[in-house]
Amino acid sequence: MPFNLDKFVASPSVEELDSLKKSEIVKVAKYYGIEFQPLMRKDEIKRYVLEYLVDESILPITVLETAITVPTDNTFELKRLEIEMNKEIRLKEMEREREREERERKKEKEEREMQMQVQKEKEEREMLGYWGIRCF
Repeated sequence: MPFNLDKFVASPSVEELDSLKKSEIVKVAKYYGIEFQPLMRKDEIKRYVLEYLVDESILPITVLETAITVPTDNTFELKRLEIEMNKEIRLKEMEREREREERERKKEKEEREMQMQVQKEKEEREMLGYWGIRCF
């Protein structure tokens, strides 16, 4: 069912707010004139909307106690951990790629050495044949 701003404004509820997409929560925030940064996460904007609705006595204060939000003081720590994890993943991928390339180089080197050995043996047989020495 598509979001209806007028319907939400007429009867706001935490349940409906929880079900909204970020773009819909942004519409609600703009309707009420709530200032926010566009790059904010959905939960952060939702928290602003809930606080506004409580401040204006549209919703009871108990909704703030039950609202599920990520504490903003952990945002930087979570981001740092995410970056660190991504770095470790990239390092492992690079190590696997380096090992794969090393195996390929080793295989190519062995193939070249084998080809050189075959060529050397062929040349030796041709030399022996040239000098009249027969190989059995």
